[in-house]
Amino acid sequence: MTNAGIMYHNGQGADQDLFALLSDITHCTFITVPIARNDAFDMVERGEIDLFTSAHREPHRESFAWFIPYFEINFLLLVNADRLPNVADMEEFKLAGDATIARTTGGGYSSYFNYQLSELESLGRVQFYDDYAETVTALLNGQVDATLSVPQIYRLFFSKGEAPIPIRILDVSPAPPTTVSLMLGKQRFSASHAANWLRIIEELHLNGQLESLLARYVSTNEAAAMVGVSSR
Repeated sequence: MTNAGIMYHNGQGADQDLFALLSDITHCTFITVPIARNDAFDMVERGEIDLFTSAHREPHRESFAWFIPYFEINFLLLVNADRLPNVADMEEFKLAGDATIARTTGGGYSSYFNYQLSELESLGRVQFYDDYAETVTALLNGQVDATLSVPQIYRLFFSKGEAPIPIRILDVSPAPPTTVSLMLGKQRFSASHAANWLRIIEELHLNGQLESLLARYVSTNEAAAMVGVSSR
């Protein structure tokens, strides 16, 4: 696992609780290995780790992994309000001179934001960090002018009062929520294994256990949105 706000942080979080529940259901023993997100996908491909949490499905990864959707997120644009007081969307950010944005190496942000970030990268305005939490730290430390994040990550910092600069939080994406998956390495898991995992996660959705688990860390409305209750 990698540090990802309320999903996993220093040995605790919703992902950790999920695997305790999955252990009870499957009678499997899960050994948690803290890693950098940038290393995770290569490690799954090489068979060094069997499973990775909070992963985004990308076509080039399907050759070595199965993806089991388990929640949805909406990425928001966080900007330094002092440096960028008038930016209201990504197009205005791209016009904001040499303003820089942080992104996670190997991390997905939805097709809309991935496209925007690729344009900014071609202009030399993207700074890369090992995980999503580090991108928020970079913004708060003034290393960049903006980042993309989700409440499940940035609220961990703000709840501790670590906001030395004023932050504007903007919902600027026209795209639907991004699906987040468990990533199962094909060196360990067969197609039938993946189908069984999908059945288990779907059952946790249907019986409300996944929503209840997430509600330990976010509001009930946020938990419902994360499991797509409002859209079912």
